[in-house]
Amino acid sequence: MAIGFLLAGCEKRAHLVEQRLLQFGTIIDITLIHTDLDKAERALSDIEQQLTIYRNQWHAWEDSELTRFNQRLANSESTDIPASLTELIRLSQLYYERSQHLFNPAIGKLIAAYGFHASSVPDEALIKTLREDIPIMPDLVIRGGQAQSFNPNLRLDFGGIAKGYAVALISEFLQQQGFKHFVINAGGDIKLSGDKMGKKWRIAIQDPFKPGAIASINLSGEQALFTSGNYQRYYRQGDNIIHHIIDPRTGKPSARISSATVLAYDPVLADVAATSLMIDGIENHRSLARSLGISDYLIVTDDQQILVTESFANKIEWASDLPVSIVD
Repeated sequence: MAIGFLLAGCEKRAHLVEQRLLQFGTIIDITLIHTDLDKAERALSDIEQQLTIYRNQWHAWEDSELTRFNQRLANSESTDIPASLTELIRLSQLYYERSQHLFNPAIGKLIAAYGFHASSVPDEALIKTLREDIPIMPDLVIRGGQAQSFNPNLRLDFGGIAKGYAVALISEFLQQQGFKHFVINAGGDIKLSGDKMGKKWRIAIQDPFKPGAIASINLSGEQALFTSGNYQRYYRQGDNIIHHIIDPRTGKPSARISSATVLAYDPVLADVAATSLMIDGIENHRSLARSLGISDYLIVTDDQQILVTESFANKIEWASDLPVSIVD
């Protein structure tokens, strides 16, 4: 249900309308500012319906267009690509290359083997087998609108891009409907537009070690702030934390980094870049940033060190006493 508030200070009174939705395994909070309350509530209702459609198209393990497509690929069938997956596949192939092969949605079967899909129980034997022949995006061959894979272990999972893509689509819809000022908060991943009654939106950056923020940032205009972390989906195995961000080079959860935050214009890019930096962001962050075309990012290492670019450091306000190193 949408909640609306009147905001004074404009020629026409503006309404701040908020709605909380649950999709993609996360809470999505949407905040709109507009003079037409009815229009804002209709837009939020339309977004809720569209998110349900996206779930039915892109879900990685429940029945969806993606799971049915994956099954046909597993049978080595040459198959049509559903229209709902065409752009996600194109973007995944693009960012597989730009991320230096770190962003790899082809490893969905491996992610499932770790227990991050329908089961919470890891399949150790399957994990070991899959590590010996880790699927890559080039294993998905596309010719004339048809797709085929001769690697039976390839299973697409858009978990590292679907949220950013959905947020981008929602943002585009709102702008087409005439909304200039809004925030989409998908479990701490943010896409914003405009401002909050002439003031910048204030956004917190999550501390990966405890509740609260390590920093905050005031933003306006078209901006996306995405964070990837090992604290979001994980379980413990002895003394080890097994989390869902898998290094496609080793088939193991990424190591040494607790979170990575990226500020960019495009939420898809911010989503992919945060995941890529989580995997190889300590020594290789400069090369990754050049490949992906990002300049504002922050990495928190497992030993509680913060690496941040100078351009990003100049935009944020620290709320943590963790040691900070400028990495430009």
